[in-house]
Amino acid sequence: MRVWQYRKFGGPEVLALAETPVPAPPPRGVVVELRASALNVLDTRSRKGLMFPFVNRKFPKTPGIDVAGIVVAVGPDARRFKLGDAVFGAGSAFKGGALAERVALPEDALAKLPEGVDFDAAATLPTTGLAALLAVRDLGKAGPGKKVLVHGGSGAAGLVAIQLAKRAGAHVTSVSGASGLTAAREAGADLALDYRAPGFRLDGPYDAILNFSGALPYDRARPLLTSKGRFVEASPTIPKFLGSLLANPFRARKHLMLQTVAKTAALEELGGLVASGLVKAEIAKTYPFEAVAAAFTEFEKGGTVGKIVVRGPQAAA
Repeated sequence: MRVWQYRKFGGPEVLALAETPVPAPPPRGVVVELRASALNVLDTRSRKGLMFPFVNRKFPKTPGIDVAGIVVAVGPDARRFKLGDAVFGAGSAFKGGALAERVALPEDALAKLPEGVDFDAAATLPTTGLAALLAVRDLGKAGPGKKVLVHGGSGAAGLVAIQLAKRAGAHVTSVSGASGLTAAREAGADLALDYRAPGFRLDGPYDAILNFSGALPYDRARPLLTSKGRFVEASPTIPKFLGSLLANPFRARKHLMLQTVAKTAALEELGGLVASGLVKAEIAKTYPFEAVAAAFTEFEKGGTVGKIVVRGPQAAA
């Protein structure tokens, strides 16, 4: 089968198509024929060598986390899925492996594709959708009467977070570039701010700040939090992760690190929200499988409103 690989750390130029054997299903897993995958910040950081020691220096490596596709092989102890099932889910955030024609995954990292949800939309959910759900509900504790700031509200996770926070009854302020203001308002933001606009300022205090942009340092955000406010780092670097671990026991205003692992129940919840129309998956652009390097080049320019999706070779079949 064809698979995207890189044999050294670097930019999108290190990516190349290669041929590898088709994987066998894990005993309690399946092999999924790829129909769509979505690009994530962790893909980029891993490929650039910024996630050591979580990402080792053994090559070749295959990027990609999110998977949506068709089950084409089932392990001997797998019980949840059968051949031909349409599924979506995610592999290891640090090992990658999704940008291949076929991907082996454990069954508990997958869910069935809900009726009415296509592969492109489903591929946007496992990493950023789950990140938004955990950031809003579990770490941010958004609820009625709470004030939530979504910094990076025009990105894929930010747009889902706005929708989820509004559903929870919170007052939501979104910060993005000018190109993302309309999408943030359509997602339900009570206030959408352009950080480049003259006179831009943030008026706290906020009960939760969700740092989906990665551009708001905790030290700058801290004065904007309530006395027991929660600052959620959606894409933590290793230094931030270690620093928060040491400092949080002594802080009233918590600096919380988001860690996502795809599990069936959470995926089913997200899929149900999209299927019912309660949450919209925003897709910025789609690329064919053969154009993965170009997709990453576009992604890494920044400023994308929504998610960049790569379609598998059989997507049109």
